[in-house]
Amino acid sequence: MNTRVARRILRSYRPSDEHDRETRRALDVARKNSALDAELRRQIAFDDALEEKLSADLPTELSSALAEAATRVEARRRRRFSFRDPAALAVSFAFLAFVGLVAWVFFKAGALVGMDEAVEIAQQGDTARPSQFEEVETRADTLADWFAMKEFDGYALPRGVESAPVVGVRLDKYQDIPVAIAAIAKPRAFFYVFSAQPLGYALPEGKWQIREYGNKRVLAATQVGNMAFVVSMIGDAAAMRKYLESLPVKP
Repeated sequence: MNTRVARRILRSYRPSDEHDRETRRALDVARKNSALDAELRRQIAFDDALEEKLSADLPTELSSALAEAATRVEARRRRRFSFRDPAALAVSFAFLAFVGLVAWVFFKAGALVGMDEAVEIAQQGDTARPSQFEEVETRADTLADWFAMKEFDGYALPRGVESAPVVGVRLDKYQDIPVAIAAIAKPRAFFYVFSAQPLGYALPEGKWQIREYGNKRVLAATQVGNMAFVVSMIGDAAAMRKYLESLPVKP
């Protein structure tokens, strides 16, 4: 079983469940893969935090908002529904409370799927040798045809990076998924473009998520339609924010 299959199986993993053979195999893969193991631990920690939040009292501001929502729903009830039926009203309010609380918890937790994959792709790209790139001197937004000739379709960039000066290009693979890579001259950085769907990658389009990794490396990730985009460079989160703020169209 490869890492990609194991990750898909473990997305629904719960420590308290009885596990079938495939789940046990996926767990074995995770034990041997530090990145997947760390991702699984974060997933379990998030599930535990969600369970704790769902069993706790609602925040005051959320309770007020839900009470107002319940009042509006009550006002729009169909005639066949009795406003005086306390059981039905209680069920409606409980449902609204549950939906609102889950949304609130996810918002607070900032659960973003794809950052671990972005780090793995960047780490793999960091090991590339100069001889593995084809030398070019062009802008980042002129590369669609070059990658199309390599049978990579969908090359896409977020607004603001189109004029980045490219000095090298190559097509790589991550878990059998094609990854378009462009080496940028200034600042010294790499652009990565790949299909988001096969990895379950889901980041807010138009928003940048920053993560430091490895030895003084940092990346920023976003999504453009159904394509994932990652930029990596030497430095820390502050350096990446400074770069993003310098783009012609600020993120």
